[in-house]
Amino acid sequence: MQQIFPENWAFMLFGLIFSITCAQMLVVYVLADSSKPPAGLGLYTVYFMASLLGWIAVTLQQNADMQMAVNVPSVMIILNSYILFMASGQRAGVTRGRMALGGICLLACLCEFFLPPGRMFVVQASVVALFFAGTGLICGWRGWRYRNIGDAIIAYAAAMMTLGMPFAIYYYLMAGERAHGEAITLGVHSAAYALIAIGFLASVVIEYQQHLSNLATMDPLTRLLNRRGLEDALQISRAQAARRGLPTSAIMVDIDHFKQVNDSFGHEVGDHVLRQVADIISRMTRSSDVVARTGGEEFLIILPETELESARLLAERIREAIGQRPLLVDFQRIGVTVSLGVASVVGNVNLDELSLEADRAMYLAKRGGRNRVASVEHRPVHLTTAAG
Repeated sequence: MQQIFPENWAFMLFGLIFSITCAQMLVVYVLADSSKPPAGLGLYTVYFMASLLGWIAVTLQQNADMQMAVNVPSVMIILNSYILFMASGQRAGVTRGRMALGGICLLACLCEFFLPPGRMFVVQASVVALFFAGTGLICGWRGWRYRNIGDAIIAYAAAMMTLGMPFAIYYYLMAGERAHGEAITLGVHSAAYALIAIGFLASVVIEYQQHLSNLATMDPLTRLLNRRGLEDALQISRAQAARRGLPTSAIMVDIDHFKQVNDSFGHEVGDHVLRQVADIISRMTRSSDVVARTGGEEFLIILPETELESARLLAERIREAIGQRPLLVDFQRIGVTVSLGVASVVGNVNLDELSLEADRAMYLAKRGGRNRVASVEHRPVHLTTAAG
């Protein structure tokens, strides 16, 4: 490694890596104080710190006259590559292969004590290529699944390392140019490290942006849409209804005596009831329907291309399904019922007016005895005469 850089170049490289690592660690420090730290933050922190220590060892070996019994940079790059593989797996929720690659990492590090430098370089490059290949597959899959360009950048850096190591081995052994092979290794690894730092930061920023977007459009308790998300989701169906004169129906669902549940059993049980009702509604509606939580215990279902009578039938099925699912708390069965209001409009949909009509019908069901379905249209009100 002595022939790769003049003395000042080695320190310039170390300074660049040190600056990148410090900036990255500052970001990690800020993220660690958040209420929901990013997945894999701990292992990525270890990777960045271990990489910095490795670059320090490389710089010392380049510019110090002392001889080390162990090639510390070689061991560090193997360990760092394995840590990166574990960090990417933790972030993606993938744990397969850890034990097997951990054993390979241990054996490769022990080879430093027994193999000559030439063979050790081949072992190091091969193992690093294997670890980075695994990292690339995991990050590429995560980037594709979550549409996160940050993970794609890390996958690109991993692919660059995976392809660069065979070239380094070729020049080191076949072409007889050891300095060239070592230079390729160091250069590719430097570029990959910088891309990984950028990719991790981009991945976290994009993930937080998506999280904030979800907070703006989704109810965190039930994972249903909120009012804003409801309006966004209905833009296309509302335009089609207006253009083609299609019917659109709405069902307002309100949990009966919900305040008594909170007062008697606590808000945790109340939250459980909300999640149970939301789950039943979600399972009983179509993929084209839009379900939202619009109030404390109120849910609004919008049914595109659905007439009033079909919406009434669905509301009855929802009412029966919820009534048949009592909540079990401390061996005590808590009956849960809902009152539902149904309204319908043909053609252009004014969401506020439609939900107001459904809400009016729901209050009619409440006044009619609860656990009922009522509908409102521009004809006399129809109210079910008996609760199921």
